[in-house]
Amino acid sequence: MKRTAAPTASYLRLESVLKPIKDALMRASRRSVFSFDRAVPVADADADALRVAIDAALPLLDIRMNDPKRRLTSKLNTRLRNFRKMLTQMRDAPNGEALGSVLASMSGKTTDAWQKYLEYSGEALEIVRALDEEEMGAYSVGAYSVHPFNTGRGDWDDDKFDTLRFVLKQGSHLLSQYGMGRFVGGAVLAYPTTYLPPSAGSGGGNTLAMYRRRDDIMWLAAGGGNPHRILQSFIHETGHRVYWMFLGNRGRAAWEEYFEGDTGTPDVDAVINAWEAWASAPEREGVKGDWMRVKYGRNLAHWINHLKETGQDDLLMWTEIVLDKVGVDENLDPYTGAPKRGAVPALDQVIAKRSEVRAFLTPVTSYSATEAGELFAEAFAHYVVDGPNRLHPKLRSELRRALPILKVGSSPLM
Repeated sequence: MKRTAAPTASYLRLESVLKPIKDALMRASRRSVFSFDRAVPVADADADALRVAIDAALPLLDIRMNDPKRRLTSKLNTRLRNFRKMLTQMRDAPNGEALGSVLASMSGKTTDAWQKYLEYSGEALEIVRALDEEEMGAYSVGAYSVHPFNTGRGDWDDDKFDTLRFVLKQGSHLLSQYGMGRFVGGAVLAYPTTYLPPSAGSGGGNTLAMYRRRDDIMWLAAGGGNPHRILQSFIHETGHRVYWMFLGNRGRAAWEEYFEGDTGTPDVDAVINAWEAWASAPEREGVKGDWMRVKYGRNLAHWINHLKETGQDDLLMWTEIVLDKVGVDENLDPYTGAPKRGAVPALDQVIAKRSEVRAFLTPVTSYSATEAGELFAEAFAHYVVDGPNRLHPKLRSELRRALPILKVGSSPLM
């Protein structure tokens, strides 16, 4: 089944009421050569047509979010307010002569009322295209009730529907395999986008899945590329669901106590020594671009890229944990990405604060070391998707203690 996102009903409705304004204003503009020193009357019939069109459009330009916690930026609010003010002034002109004066007053040295209208109306439509969404019709995938959303930020196609089905079916299988079948099912709000939009409450950023505790709803971005990566994120969010629905206050308190009890001083020197050795080595003859390592090797981006390219996952994890605890700020140029004059390289910042670093000592990922709830969700996800052996023995034991219904399972997902 191939389905492609169309503009939402709200977008089409706004577009339909703005077009008559455009047509009426264009007719008025033809009959009125805007002058800087005199107003040219507009035909009364054109003024009447414009007034009717504006009355239909103004209510739709009072754009509000369904979630009261979300708001448009002050800049967008100002632009919409100015657009509504412009239309109101044109609507309130009692006749064609008065409308001619209003249009002349809106004209400047470089733009006239017609050009301003085109700019404002285009912005209003783009706001609705970017923010509006509508449900396409619910259907079931196993025990999940799936609600795909149409949005101007992405298109549904066969691959994205296939990814959505894979994540939910494989997720159901793995959760049941590890004794967590009671947490399969419920409502899933799905988007065709690479990441979840801010309207999902994700706050933007690289969010592939999300769980909202107050109404027990899951969100999923089916356009996020690698289906296994999306599956991992979905099971992570299911881990949050388990954390809040199964553990209870006493269980969460015990888990938080474990997190705090296993927090200490990590081997920061191992990170520093490896980084220093790589960054300080002489330039290698015949290695293209190695001068960049010599010049910028002490900076964060170059070291992280090196670790990713060479597959040093454990060192990468501890580097990210240490950097998070140090709070590195390299003061980079926003345009070139190069360090500004006098900026302190990340490695030197880590060296200066090496004795202050405290972190959770048996993490599964760098994100798992941020706080107790994320440790649980990350441990749960890697246990279920990658298999129990993916976890440090101590973390694996604590997860099983917190979740006695968790089965040992079999081989990890291939």
